Amino acid sequence: MNSKKLLVTLALSTFSIAPLSVLANPIPLNGSFSFSGAAVTQFTSGGITYLPGSLGAGINSATSVTVQNPFSITATPTTTFGAPNDLNGLLPSGTQGYIVNPAPNGTFTLQIPPVGTANTLSLGTPFASVTSSVNNDTFNFTATSDQILSSVSLGNISELGVIILGSVVDTQGKYASSPASVGLTFIDNAGALGYTGAFSAPPANINVPEPGSLLLVGIGALGLGLGARKWPARIC
Repeated sequence: MNSKKLLVTLALSTFSIAPLSVLANPIPLNGSFSFSGAAVTQFTSGGITYLPGSLGAGINSATSVTVQNPFSITATPTTTFGAPNDLNGLLPSGTQGYIVNPAPNGTFTLQIPPVGTANTLSLGTPFASVTSSVNNDTFNFTATSDQILSSVSLGNISELGVIILGSVVDTQGKYASSPASVGLTFIDNAGALGYTGAFSAPPANINVPEPGSLLLVGIGALGLGLGARKWPARIC
C-alpha cells in the first residue's frame, strides 16, 4: 500500500470511530412560558386552615398552600433573555401541565419557608411537567429549593410570591439538563383564591416588584379568571 492510500485509510478510520455524541451534543434549554393554575383549594396560616371564601389571615402569611391541577399555558413568548425561545411553537397557549400530582384535578401542598430562608425540596418526582402536543416531548422540572420572593397585603387583598429553583430535562434528550425556575404567585382577593406562574430556563432574575403593582395585578387576574402574568421577572 502506497503512502497516499495509507493516509486516506487512516483518516477514514479516525473519522469512523468518532462517537455520534461528539457530533451532536445536546444544548441547554433557553425557554419560558407563563401559566394559570386551576385553583388554590386551601392554605394554612398560624395553624388555621383557610378555604376559598374564608376571611381572616391573608394568603401572604401562609405556611402552606394547596394547589389544584392542571395548569394551562397562557403565553409562550418568542424570545427568552433576548434569544429565541426554544419552547415557542412547541407549547402553545392552552397546553396543560401539572404540579407534582398528575391525577385529574390532583392537588399538591407546597410548604412555605419563613421569609429570608429557603426550603430544600427532594420530592422524588418532577415538581412540574408539561408535554408538547407538537412533538410529544415532555419537559420535567425537578425542584431543589423554594423561598418567598414577595409577601404583600392591603385590607382583604393579599399576594404571596414564591420562587422554586431547580433544573429541567426533556424526555427526548434534545436539550441538556438546564438550570431553571418556576415562579408561583398565590392570590387572595377577599377570599377568592387562585394562582398563576411562570417557567424560565435559565432561571428568572429575582426582582421584587412594588407591592402596589402586585396587588393590582392580583385583583385583575382574579377578575379575569386568573389570566396570564409574567412573574417574577420579565423574561422575554
